[in-house]
Amino acid sequence: MKATPVRARRWALKTGMAALSAVALTAVAACGGGNSGGGSSGSADKADLTWTFWVAGTEDQAAWQKVADQAHVDHSGITVKLQGTPWDSYWSKIGTTLASSKAPCIIGMQSLRMASYAGAMLPLDDLMKKYGMKAEDFDKPIMDGLKADGKQIAIPYDSGPMVIFYNKDMFKTAGVPDPKPGWTMDEFKAAAKKLTAAGKTGLVTTPGDLGTMSWIRTMTGAEPLADGKLNFTDPKFEQGFSQYADFVKTDKIAPQVPGGNPDFETQQFTGGKAAMQLNGPWSLIDTKGKVKFNLGIAPIPAGPDGSKTYTAGSGFGISRACKTPDAAFQAIMSMTSEKPLTVLAQAGRAYPSRTVAHPAWFTAAGIDGAKETIDYASEHSIPLVTSKKWVQVADLLNRFGTQALNGEIPPDQALKTIQDQAGAGS
Repeated sequence: MKATPVRARRWALKTGMAALSAVALTAVAACGGGNSGGGSSGSADKADLTWTFWVAGTEDQAAWQKVADQAHVDHSGITVKLQGTPWDSYWSKIGTTLASSKAPCIIGMQSLRMASYAGAMLPLDDLMKKYGMKAEDFDKPIMDGLKADGKQIAIPYDSGPMVIFYNKDMFKTAGVPDPKPGWTMDEFKAAAKKLTAAGKTGLVTTPGDLGTMSWIRTMTGAEPLADGKLNFTDPKFEQGFSQYADFVKTDKIAPQVPGGNPDFETQQFTGGKAAMQLNGPWSLIDTKGKVKFNLGIAPIPAGPDGSKTYTAGSGFGISRACKTPDAAFQAIMSMTSEKPLTVLAQAGRAYPSRTVAHPAWFTAAGIDGAKETIDYASEHSIPLVTSKKWVQVADLLNRFGTQALNGEIPPDQALKTIQDQAGAGS
């Protein structure tokens, strides 16, 4: 889902800047935008397009430009130039960018944040039909996750259900069997308690939105939204969040969470200080290259109604300001075709959204049981559908969720504060 795993999918924004950028879209969303703007020149078969996307640096920029160049390989009259921006800066500016009549044609979009920006982007369903792009060639959860009001807003390049990364060496030393699909919450807790010893913990957690929502869903089945509105004060949601907080303050199988360190969870796991971490397959190959232990993955443990998790991912859409949407869509078709997605998979930059590119990723990962785990998790996954104010919700969850995990405030109080400050219509 992210451009490079090193960002550790920083799901929860560290500031409210992105919330401000979303406000810039209000007028655009209200009037439905328009197609009179800039960002490209040419026709359906000949166009110079700009693509705005998050990148981590020079190496990242070059790698993603190669993805863009696939459009020129397939369509000699179409060129795509990448306009790269660091992850945090991207989300602080994208709202204003999309509200402009000169917005770039091709827009990088993440499923969790899409609801805030969909009104300024062009629905792609008619273009998919016109150019023969088949939704069934992609993982269904992420195609659904990149929809708004039933319309396809972006085409995914990566995808993935949240799964458990675990330290096989720590499991072996503690005499704990490797987790398998179908393992229960009781088995998970028993393993985590046995692995919590000598200054190390069985699990590491953070209040990040995707991870938190996944744990709540598997433990109680509660969803964060009801009829499109924030549902954090629902009793089942409160119950699930309280059980999640118990991992730290009651079960003591996870360390307290320091504020202001979005990489804490990954640092604890890769440093061998925690035996398990909930993460996405997009980070697996990068994580394997960093750790000094044998890495394994397993589905999230099953609650009363089985193992349940969320899928997320990112893709490419078209701004309403684009003057040549046909050319932009043909470019996106090339950028999400088998060849570039296979290259991304082999390089460990993405778990590809196209099913035909999956084998390349599993070969590159080289982890026993990876396919079984990802397939199982995908079958028990749905997209995490968010609200238009989710950027603000994620920021509030970081602040008050940290306090709840650390036992500083009751979990239900944290959720009520988030609900009140974000607004019930969020």
